[in-house]
Amino acid sequence: MKRYLRVLVLLVSLNTIIQAQNPTYQQKLYYTCKVWGFVKYFHSGVSTCQVNWDSVLIARLPSIQNAVTNSDFNNALDTLLIAAGPMAIVPGILPDTIAPALKRNRSFGWINDPVFRSDVKIILDTIKNNFRPHGECWVNNNSYTGSNYSLLVFPHDSLMINDSLYLHYPNEAHRLLLLFKHWNIVNYFNPYNYVLSVSWDTTLYRNAIGIDSASTLDSFYRVFKKINGGLNDAHVEGLTSEWGEDFPASAFCAALVLRYIQGQYVVVKSGYPLVSVGDIFISVNGRTATYLEDSLRPYISAGNQAVFHRFMSRFLLAGSDEYPSFTFQDSVGAMHTHTLVRDASSYTNYFQNSYFPNDTLGLNAYYSLGCNIGYVNMGRLYPSEVNAMYTALHNKSAIIFDLRDYPNSTSLDIANLIYSGTRCFAKFMIPDTSYPGTFFWLNDSTGVTGNPDPYLGKVIILLNEETQSQAEFSCMVLQAMPNAIKVGNQTAGADGDVSYYDLSRDLQTGYSGLGVFYPNGDSTQRIGIKPDSVVYPTIIGIRHHRDEVLEKALQIANCPLSTLDIQLTKPSINVYPNPTNNLINISITGLNPGDITISVIDIMGKELQKINSALTSENFSSMLDLSNYADGIYLIQIRSKNSVFSNKVVLQKKY
Repeated sequence: MKRYLRVLVLLVSLNTIIQAQNPTYQQKLYYTCKVWGFVKYFHSGVSTCQVNWDSVLIARLPSIQNAVTNSDFNNALDTLLIAAGPMAIVPGILPDTIAPALKRNRSFGWINDPVFRSDVKIILDTIKNNFRPHGECWVNNNSYTGSNYSLLVFPHDSLMINDSLYLHYPNEAHRLLLLFKHWNIVNYFNPYNYVLSVSWDTTLYRNAIGIDSASTLDSFYRVFKKINGGLNDAHVEGLTSEWGEDFPASAFCAALVLRYIQGQYVVVKSGYPLVSVGDIFISVNGRTATYLEDSLRPYISAGNQAVFHRFMSRFLLAGSDEYPSFTFQDSVGAMHTHTLVRDASSYTNYFQNSYFPNDTLGLNAYYSLGCNIGYVNMGRLYPSEVNAMYTALHNKSAIIFDLRDYPNSTSLDIANLIYSGTRCFAKFMIPDTSYPGTFFWLNDSTGVTGNPDPYLGKVIILLNEETQSQAEFSCMVLQAMPNAIKVGNQTAGADGDVSYYDLSRDLQTGYSGLGVFYPNGDSTQRIGIKPDSVVYPTIIGIRHHRDEVLEKALQIANCPLSTLDIQLTKPSINVYPNPTNNLINISITGLNPGDITISVIDIMGKELQKINSALTSENFSSMLDLSNYADGIYLIQIRSKNSVFSNKVVLQKKY
């Protein structure tokens, strides 16, 4: 008994010591953020904007920051809480009938942490126990009016700084206010906090001091990007920008498109004569892909490796240096270093249709292919074309829906034509703005009861890491067909209507605001859409302009590749023999008639020979003599009015 009493006294003493410990600055910022946000959304007066809660934080921050002892810190918090005014007392207890999955963000266990003194805990408990769901002034469900398509809107959460961040960098108090606003919005209204690699609490604890101590705009934005990197959400990456620029990309980008294939970043589109499709990225200014991945990973918000590599494919090409030195490995294993010009528009111009190795598939919305197969480019199909598309393709034995480009909100219209009856394809987890931290379910169904002309053939859906958000949603709609099959690789795993907001005049961000789940409750966030037939492109396939995902779809549709009509419309350029000892033959098939230029270019970019010809038919052949040049690698470039084709040849003379 005496031993038990001694242990009990020891435990009480330890608890007293813990409570008496002086909080670190990191702890003070962490707990102040949580207290301030909790009061903001749950206090009867603050949640209805009867109190200027932003100004209260700015006014009380100095006493919180200067607090030395635990007692000082609690005194400062007590003053902050008193400024909120009295909490409205409500009789009775709020019934808790919410399912566990719908209240994951409603967590109040931290109120009992030892850092808080009993009187502070009493105030926090009083707010918690007397809260009742009600309309909040800080957050509202949006009716999607005007140009704002954010799921939630936050009408009072912009800092409204009058001067540009470039001219008037926010002071310490306003930087912390910005952080507290952002962290609490995500804390209470992000449906996907439960799938984060690192808890949102931990992200706050680790980075609060970085925001507080940031001495420059660049250092501040880096810490903010690191915070958002912890959200593991491709939507966050796309929505977070400062002055409209992505980080670490800048205004300058090379006229190339890379794609991560077989563990390498491979050129899939090139605007430079000396860089060919299929070349492998090695480094930029001496920095390898691995080095840059490791350096940038903490700042990139990506839910899975597929979309991380998608982002890196752009970031490897971007930067502030207009004349970077890029090193590539070509198809014969040789290394080449080129100084390439980066400009403001290259990436946008060269990105279009870069994920369609057969470029002709990016031209029109739909095609009738061979083997009685239809093909729909969902990135090109507009709502006004859906009925005409279905009229043209509904008798086909299979329709291929290509979702490797961002669609135009046509999936529900398509479903109404192809479904036999109605069916539920997803359910949504929607934030309850009247009860921060909780959500409610909404099932989504589509189709038409008594559809007189449903589609009876195979539905084949093409996917890759570019398939994100509306594209993933479209896949969920189409895959509800009983005979649907998905072909390709893992998608981005960022679905659902976004919630976005401006934290200041120049800094905006957002996240996936709507939780999207399969009807059985399985999540798509970070996981993406799982293909039924997994197909990854290969480097050799890219070099030969093959679309291996489409090829697999054709096999599933029982179509021999040789009968694919659409392939006949793509020009074929053949340069042979390669290697050569002096002469090379050039054969062109399928190029529109017109003037063409054939050039021989050395590895330094110098044009050694140029031939101008008039192409009078779709078939053309010519011969070049390279016997006057030294052994090495040369680029044969064919230019027409609308196209540029490049082939590397190896000159190896026989002595």
